[in-house]
Amino acid sequence: MHLIPRPAVACWIFVAMSLAACGQDTNANIVESDQYKAIAASASETSKPSKKQAAKPAEEKRPGPYGQNPDDYVLTFADEFENGYNPAIWNDTTWDKPSHPQKNYAVEGGMLKIWPERDANEQFIPRVLDTDGKFYQTYGYFEIEAKLPRGKGPWPAFWLYNHDDTNGTFRPEIDIMEAYPGGGPESYWSDAKLNPTAYAVTIWTGKPKEKGGEKMLMELGDLSSKFHKYALKWEPHRQTFYFDGKEVYSAKVSMPHRMYILLDVLYGSASGDPDHTTPTGRKNAFEIKYVRAWQFKKKK
Repeated sequence: MHLIPRPAVACWIFVAMSLAACGQDTNANIVESDQYKAIAASASETSKPSKKQAAKPAEEKRPGPYGQNPDDYVLTFADEFENGYNPAIWNDTTWDKPSHPQKNYAVEGGMLKIWPERDANEQFIPRVLDTDGKFYQTYGYFEIEAKLPRGKGPWPAFWLYNHDDTNGTFRPEIDIMEAYPGGGPESYWSDAKLNPTAYAVTIWTGKPKEKGGEKMLMELGDLSSKFHKYALKWEPHRQTFYFDGKEVYSAKVSMPHRMYILLDVLYGSASGDPDHTTPTGRKNAFEIKYVRAWQFKKKK
């Protein structure tokens, strides 16, 4: 996740680690655990047919992308956060850093919450939850429904990433949502009370410092006051971004390598450094109702 609006600064993740080579077969890049399958199945329970209705196949009952034709997609990943935090799906740190022992995240009331918090040394705790090693996908549709934190410093994000390149120079990345509430009204990132009113989308091709496209989406109202849907349709030669089902940006870029999902609250960049004014704790969380991914259904 590269710093915005400082395009020359590299992604904060920078240490290489060897993983399996990227697969060319789209289906081969989808990794599903038994725990995931149970969660995905539970998602289908949201629309059970009545006794008078004929039962539909499980795949048809699963939720489709918001604003899209569900018949065009097959659900490949879903965490509805109805059964607590699932370590079989999520890592609570990145591959190059140990997990901070103080937990500033939890699953409560059917939602994942990640919040700004200080540790014993009065340092703010960065937190990344990702599916590295547990779920990857090439192409498809990725969506969350979320409410953002406010205040100086927090940097919430939803993005896709790949660090398969063992020499560390190729890092494809798609930032579906990054917000900087600490920027203030003069930056257009937030209002005078540092409530987030904008977010950014960015495509990084994988070549050092090379962008495939970016856009700052402004004047969206207080994004910390209610939930919104942030989504990406990733096609072989195009990436299209959506806000509450409405297309907000599209770019023609080839991104053929598998990626995994990340959710985080970091600090800095256009949000500034957190300080004594930064609201901490669960009441100022990056709250996520669900994370879902779909693959394009093969045409017969």
